[in-house]
Amino acid sequence: MAALSDLSKIILPFIQQYRGQSILIAGDLVKNTLNTVQDTRSYTLTTPFTLAQLETLPTIDIAIVSDVIENLNKVDAVQWLSTLRNQYAQHLLLIVDQKQFRSDWVLTDYFALGFKKQGQINHYQIFSYAIEDYQFKKEWLNSRYWANPDNFDKYRW
Repeated sequence: MAALSDLSKIILPFIQQYRGQSILIAGDLVKNTLNTVQDTRSYTLTTPFTLAQLETLPTIDIAIVSDVIENLNKVDAVQWLSTLRNQYAQHLLLIVDQKQFRSDWVLTDYFALGFKKQGQINHYQIFSYAIEDYQFKKEWLNSRYWANPDNFDKYRW
């Protein structure tokens, strides 16, 4: 029970940080953790997870997901998380139970999906994805480095 309250200390600030108008609660662990929070903005998905479940969803601001890695094989889990991230949710919080951890997942698999590791509470690893943090602004990507049409045919490169 203490682990659930510790998880809620991570989940609730994540919801408040992004001020979502709609929230997806996917997985039994998250559902039990947020059981006391009554929110009319939330949608709920339960296991077993399928891509057909996602087709009925509208666009979601925040998705809080658990039990995906533990219940699906790696290919299906990657496809499910990628579809949720690309088409339905701008912000994602993924909770992975290390007690039920699958050996075919490594830390770089989460990074490849665009997740950042937020930390670990007890035996739960927490990863997050936010579209605005996914691609960092590059120094060269500004007007100073773009071609200047006034200099065409004046200089030889």
